[in-house]
Amino acid sequence: MTAIQTYISLEETREEHYPLKELNINTLCESIMEKAKINFKSGVEAVVNVPRVNIKTNAEELERILNHLLNNAAAYTESGKISLEFKKRSAHTHQFILTDTGTGIPAEAREKLFKPFAEIRDLTQGNGLGLPTCSLIAYKLNGTLALDTDYKKGTRFILELHV
Repeated sequence: MTAIQTYISLEETREEHYPLKELNINTLCESIMEKAKINFKSGVEAVVNVPRVNIKTNAEELERILNHLLNNAAAYTESGKISLEFKKRSAHTHQFILTDTGTGIPAEAREKLFKPFAEIRDLTQGNGLGLPTCSLIAYKLNGTLALDTDYKKGTRFILELHV
């Protein structure tokens, strides 16, 4: 399926939430980071700060979001680190926080970040649907994906899930 077909399919099924099951997120996050490190530039450190806890989520769809965010981080981080953290905000609210020490996202591009085809760079490098698709997946996981606009040392995305 092309990226456009995937996006349209997600948009059409927006209100159909994904099936959830209990899983250890530490194991999942460690595995995702291991795969993502292949794309990191030399000298970029991978950090996973995720406790050994179980939450109810959809592993495949959570992995799709985190993989996309990690791949973006890898593309824009020349040195420093890329980290993936997990925080339990309340009994039913969890956050996955992905932070990098890369170039950051220009202020003028931030408001278009989750809009389809509003790519912040040349479209020859992508189709402009990655973050909008991740945002739809987050919605279908009963959550939100947001850019932390207060973070200034690179880029930080916060995936908040309500379970």
